[in-house]
Amino acid sequence: MNKLEDNPNNANSRTKIFLKKHVNSIICLLLLTVIVSFITYYRILVQLDLGPVSDSFDFLSNALVFAGHSSGYSDLSRPPLFSFIISLIFRLGYVSSSVIFFVDGGLFVFGIIGLFLLLNVKFNDLESFLGGLFYATFPVVLLILGFGFSDLVSVSFTIWSFYFFVLAVKKDSKFLYLAFPFAMFAFLSRYNSGLIIFPIFIYILMNRDKIKFKDIYIGIISSILIIVPILIFYYEKFSNFLYPFINFGSTSTGVSSSMIDIAYDPNMFFYLQRFPEFVGIQGIIVLLIVVSYGLFYLLLKLIMKNRVNIHLFDLTSLNNLNKVKFLVLFILGIIFVGTFDKTFYMLSELIFFAIAYLFYDLTQHLKLKDMDLHIMFFAWFMAFFIFHSIFVIKTNRYFVIMTPPVTYFMILGLSEISNRIKFKLRNRNITFPLLAIILILVILLSTASTVSMISQSNNDIKIQNNEIILASQWFENYDPNYKNENIYSDLWPNFSWYINTNVKMVPIFEAYQILPDGTKKYSVNQADNNAFNNYLVTNNADFFFCDIPGLNLTSYTPIKEFGNIVIYKKKS
Repeated sequence: MNKLEDNPNNANSRTKIFLKKHVNSIICLLLLTVIVSFITYYRILVQLDLGPVSDSFDFLSNALVFAGHSSGYSDLSRPPLFSFIISLIFRLGYVSSSVIFFVDGGLFVFGIIGLFLLLNVKFNDLESFLGGLFYATFPVVLLILGFGFSDLVSVSFTIWSFYFFVLAVKKDSKFLYLAFPFAMFAFLSRYNSGLIIFPIFIYILMNRDKIKFKDIYIGIISSILIIVPILIFYYEKFSNFLYPFINFGSTSTGVSSSMIDIAYDPNMFFYLQRFPEFVGIQGIIVLLIVVSYGLFYLLLKLIMKNRVNIHLFDLTSLNNLNKVKFLVLFILGIIFVGTFDKTFYMLSELIFFAIAYLFYDLTQHLKLKDMDLHIMFFAWFMAFFIFHSIFVIKTNRYFVIMTPPVTYFMILGLSEISNRIKFKLRNRNITFPLLAIILILVILLSTASTVSMISQSNNDIKIQNNEIILASQWFENYDPNYKNENIYSDLWPNFSWYINTNVKMVPIFEAYQILPDGTKKYSVNQADNNAFNNYLVTNNADFFFCDIPGLNLTSYTPIKEFGNIVIYKKKS
């Protein structure tokens, strides 16, 4: 019996060997999951108190369509996967707006697990734990966590996709059977996530000798099989299977007049300028440590007059072919910088793709460890940084897709420093554990402050939701036949959900702007009054629900007010 248990081919024995070998990893992963789940839970409680916002109602209404309970309103131009997952819970009979918060939070924790495993390919357990905690508690992530948007859902699937791609190279190329479908899940959660195709193919190209191309084909086919039913659905619904993807490849260098919005910002340095507020105090501390060490290291080298030889830039050591490659790399770098934000973003993506691969090719003789991983993560960051910097619609939450690679390089910097500056205790280097303890304390204090701030600074969402609910309840009693009325609103997704009917969209024209702090600035003039009135008359609206104060509509009269929410009825 003992011999049977000790046999490595026995299932129980293999399990024991695996657990013994990975016990520290399992403990760190479980601890990380518990901490992040706790943070996520309290962030969801804050959002439950605040309530959903318009984009969340779009996903919820689409979920009703997929569950077979449509109210008549939907916005099927939005990516379908998030709504489809929510619809599975709706099909179980639990139809509530709170479902979207828990699905969002659950998929976020799923992504954290994936990030730990992905980081653990390169880093030790403690480093991977700290990296996962960094990502989970960046202020830009906490702000969008549990909000009911698909951004973090897409990031979670992206993380798992890259993890399976790395396993395909490090372990077995059959992991591509999972890698490509998860990349498709990321795309179907947020269409712009299709840009991960660039870092994916850079990584495959760098490791083409380690994977079987047959497995690439099978992985791609399996991902195509996922999207086929969706294409069929859109074809049956709109007679155009490309309906939701029409705007995905459009130019990002211009904006239509209808997009006069708070998010319009042509500043290509938007994400660099706001980087400190995205990563918070913990990120700033890490950057200060890494930059300070880098400057100290260079200064030390200069004082000691030690010359660092990097043969890549010693042209005399390069053969003729590599000299040509270096020249091409230099020219592409100039073109990339010179044309950035002056051309179609896809051209900049392709130029950077070529630069990244050429750089990898030229550094091969240096035998630098994990250079393929470094380039993959940097290409991940740059694929989205290029697009969102050039795209004229900018908002803080678009940065979340860039936070995992930022996390990777922060941990890489701390890891390299701790390997060079060693504080030993009982012959063990405790530099990183000491840094980790300090940073974890900072993270927990910063997280508590950020979550509290989110609750306080978004109280207007709570007030507006309560007013919409009260207005909806009153209107249902006021006009029992309201489902046969032609209703319009500037908050059409919200009212469609609460009164369970198709409330149609009214453009905001130029009645208000949303300031950088998120507050609305109203500036209604006679031209706006005429624009709203003409739009409603042209579309034969019976009722108009709005939260724009100061409107004076000649063809409509206000019949009820709930705070900022005003219900207008067409004059007979």
